[in-house]
Amino acid sequence: MSIFASRSQQTIDVPFDPPHTVTIQKLAGRHVELARQEQQFASMAYVKRVGGIAEFRKELATVGDADAVAEQVQAVARDPARRYARSVVLEKGIKAWSYDDPPTPETIADLDEPAADWLFHAILDLTFPNGAEKKTST
Repeated sequence: MSIFASRSQQTIDVPFDPPHTVTIQKLAGRHVELARQEQQFASMAYVKRVGGIAEFRKELATVGDADAVAEQVQAVARDPARRYARSVVLEKGIKAWSYDDPPTPETIADLDEPAADWLFHAILDLTFPNGAEKKTST
């Protein structure tokens, strides 16, 4: 595999819509950083929308068992997919597909949930093979 993201591409079959295919590309370092930043901004905006960190903690406390909540929070934190803005990953990682309309920000935004989730994970798997993301992230 090349060190250049643009040379690391795969054409994958859409398992739930044969005979269509999608060509995906490994994310460049700057796109990984952009996806991380966008996810962080979205997280901060959410916390502000619910009233700040103190209110967010109060809301978590009402959910139930503190140990169960802590386990759920840690499970989310361990999931590398939670660290990246899906829209950025999809827009930067989808290069072509066999559908009539070309991949544009608008057509990518129109993907249904199962397709968007499947492609998001496929792009992350290509970008971070063998769990490499866990070794390089901070």
